[in-house]
Amino acid sequence: MAFSLVVREGKERGRKYRFRSAVSVGRDAANDVVLNLAGVSREHARIEPQGDGWALVDRGSANGTGLNGALLSSAARLRPGDRIGVGGIVFEFRADRRPAWLDRWRSLPAPARTTAIAAFVLACGIAAERATRLGGAAARRPAGDGAPSPAAALPLRAPAAAAADLEAGRAAWQRGRLKLEERRVAPRNLYDAWQAFMSARGHLEGLDPRPPFFADLERQIGEAQRDLERDCHRLLFAAARHGRYGEEEKAQRIWREILLHFPGDDPAGCRSKAQDNLLSLQPDGGG
Repeated sequence: MAFSLVVREGKERGRKYRFRSAVSVGRDAANDVVLNLAGVSREHARIEPQGDGWALVDRGSANGTGLNGALLSSAARLRPGDRIGVGGIVFEFRADRRPAWLDRWRSLPAPARTTAIAAFVLACGIAAERATRLGGAAARRPAGDGAPSPAAALPLRAPAAAAADLEAGRAAWQRGRLKLEERRVAPRNLYDAWQAFMSARGHLEGLDPRPPFFADLERQIGEAQRDLERDCHRLLFAAARHGRYGEEEKAQRIWREILLHFPGDDPAGCRSKAQDNLLSLQPDGGG
């Protein structure tokens, strides 16, 4: 019975955590999710099993734990899509709908998985050969004679799902690297690189073992995010300075530049700030 927590607001927006057991959240390093942020208590909140689902519990935190915008007063059962607020971070709770075989597969030791994959590949070859023979025989046999369907000979495709995730994750990672190399060509390329890296992590973080380049991916996500936040602060400071001196046209130009640098939601909320300021500068349009 697994679940995921996705960061929807605050630092490391877009990051996903997956769990199969109770989870503690807080500032102390002993927690499963460590949030070293102002407003977060050492032992802040906990997600615990409750029947066939999960419940959110506040652990006596100083500032309380939020659930869908309201402070938690007692243990509350979680539903998919619920928003959990801890300090300045908002998580989205997701029930994990992965099939049971995937958890069993991940629990196997690496040698057993290697043996299983080899057996799967061999079985695919045997099944394909058998399907070819059956197909030829079916063409010569009257319909309805009880012959087995070629499709019935095919084995389950459990390892294929992991292979698909690996392929998609690698493609997204390579796309992000290319965008990062071209970050000087267009303002949005840094943002596109960060988005591609986040997409790659979403595909890869559930694999066990993770691919060798996963450590590089994590480092690149952190560096891209820091660069995005640095660009955001630089542009916001310039726009605010022009605004203080009454240079509204120059300020508006920078707000629009921010929209080019940040075409979607970003960790620092830069795009939303630019949109709010541009909206505030628009005439009322009233008679």
